[in-house]
Amino acid sequence: MVVNFRYDLGELEEMFSQYEHAEDVINSVLHKEGAERIKKEIINILPVSGRHWRGKAKAAKYAQPFTQKDGNLSVTIKSRGKYGYLYFPDDGSNTIKHFGNQKFMQRGAENATDSIVDTILDRLVNSR
Repeated sequence: MVVNFRYDLGELEEMFSQYEHAEDVINSVLHKEGAERIKKEIINILPVSGRHWRGKAKAAKYAQPFTQKDGNLSVTIKSRGKYGYLYFPDDGSNTIKHFGNQKFMQRGAENATDSIVDTILDRLVNSR
């Protein structure tokens, strides 16, 4: 997924190259507060069906529906277990009763990107 944000990638790359420990700082921010910000932003725009019945689980918006997988200079957020159905409103095609292709995962990640990059830059500058 390509995320759009206000920073110029060339400038960021040049700034990061000035710090020996940039990779460690980026990983630290992404794997902790960065992942939490992304999850929060996605949850803020998750749709809620409004349907209720006995034994029905909480709507994803009101639960903890995501897991994260940390990688080097990356974090992957995905739905877990019984919330795997989120694929259908996010990427799935329209059905008779459901509107697909909402892209809330991508939009949530984009909404969090600028603040994550700000945190990374702040930590780099203040760690000298």
